[in-house]
Amino acid sequence: MTHRPCATAARKAGKRNHVVLSAILMLAVIFAGIPKTGLLAFDPETSESVAGSSDTAAQIVAEPETSAATVETNDPFAVDGSSKGVGQMDLQLPSLDQVQCASYYCYDRTTGEVLLAMNEDKRIYPASMTKILTLALAMEYLDPTEVITVSKTAMDATTPNSTMMGLVTGEEIEANELYFGLMLPSGNDAANVLAEEIAKHHKTERGALPTTTPVPTPPADGSPATEDPNTFSLIGQFAYIANMKIRDLGLTNSHFMNPNGLQHEKHYTTAKDLSMMFDYALHFEDFCTVISTPTHFFKADNKHSFDGWKVVKNTNNLLTDPWIIGEDAHCAKVFGGKTGTTKAAGTGMTLLTINENGHEIITCVCGIPYDLADHQTVYVAAVVREANLRCWANDPTHRIDGNVVDNRGYNAPAGEGPTGERAYVTISGHDDPNATEPSETDATVATETAATPTPAVEKEEGSLFEEHPVLMIVLIVLGLVAVALIILTVVSVSKNRKRRKRMGIRKVRF
Repeated sequence: MTHRPCATAARKAGKRNHVVLSAILMLAVIFAGIPKTGLLAFDPETSESVAGSSDTAAQIVAEPETSAATVETNDPFAVDGSSKGVGQMDLQLPSLDQVQCASYYCYDRTTGEVLLAMNEDKRIYPASMTKILTLALAMEYLDPTEVITVSKTAMDATTPNSTMMGLVTGEEIEANELYFGLMLPSGNDAANVLAEEIAKHHKTERGALPTTTPVPTPPADGSPATEDPNTFSLIGQFAYIANMKIRDLGLTNSHFMNPNGLQHEKHYTTAKDLSMMFDYALHFEDFCTVISTPTHFFKADNKHSFDGWKVVKNTNNLLTDPWIIGEDAHCAKVFGGKTGTTKAAGTGMTLLTINENGHEIITCVCGIPYDLADHQTVYVAAVVREANLRCWANDPTHRIDGNVVDNRGYNAPAGEGPTGERAYVTISGHDDPNATEPSETDATVATETAATPTPAVEKEEGSLFEEHPVLMIVLIVLGLVAVALIILTVVSVSKNRKRRKRMGIRKVRF
């Protein structure tokens, strides 16, 4: 009976070890089975707090629905954006007999046929349509990349109230930039600078001008009927170069005095002659590029320190709103042209359109009264429409795709402009260090995916081990400790049994 206390002590120690082990294993199982949201109340990395809630799980499950409703309510674009009636009217163009102008001439340069004409040989003042020939001569004489210095004489020859590109004396600028400054905003300063440079190139490359150039009208007072243009200013020399080109083209009813079209009694042409000058200019690919450009920004030079120091817009409204001509006119494209306006000349336009049968049509409208200058676009569109209808009637064969109504701007008749729908685009940017430039295939797939959105799939909520790796490590450590305790308990029991057996102690049963 003296060995009973030892047996009792060993039995109590074993029970304590089993209790501790059971508690640890129970906690491990409970923690492993708790979902992530069940620990939000005491997770220090979670910004939300559900402390004091009687039903935490219910609140968290309902939270996504509440958030979605909040986002939808606060979305500034969540409005009824359907049209309430704002839009551009369908314009009814005037008939030809309602068009008020001095003359017009419509020429099919594909077949050489005259489609439409009125007073085509009547002398008119061309105003800034003069710049058609100025640019053509620049294309003939100059390299677009050569740098030209703006002279004081060129700037002094401009008038304060005339249209300008924005040059200053001493500016060093590429000829290419002057081309756009000449044609889009109709810069008289650009015209003068180009004219002087053309005169210089002519003298260098082709020699002096003829010294027996006939004057436009022989003087009645018996003074010499010839003059030496080499004694004139560079701009005056350009005028003679322009007049030589006019004669080379076989035009007999035109005479120019300057490169910009500022009013002068001896500066005149006709609708037909101007169309032929335009036809000559269209042989230069760069000329076609310039006249078909809606806008252009100028790059930096020695007088302007940043690219885009000025943005200019083409004065040809039919280039940006060709739909005015009408869908049924069979006009596939308004290619481009040049406008001109002064008080004495009135206003007008010379331009190129392409018919659906592939024919190229030159239309020149001159002498719209100055007080009706705001009618310019509508009157020219009416003449262009009729010319294209006649061209189609002569050859009603569809050869090229396109229609002027395919190029409708924002201010277009209802149903022809942008939809107004807002696109939501997700862009992978520099925040992702592993992001790479998408390939063409990737871009196509991304576009198709964006075009056909797929419903979002709710992600199943993972266990604590999946969502909280730190807690997972803690549980693994606890598990190892539990295993160690089991091993220690087994070893201890085994040792006690061996000790009792060695000492002859028997377990007493009651």
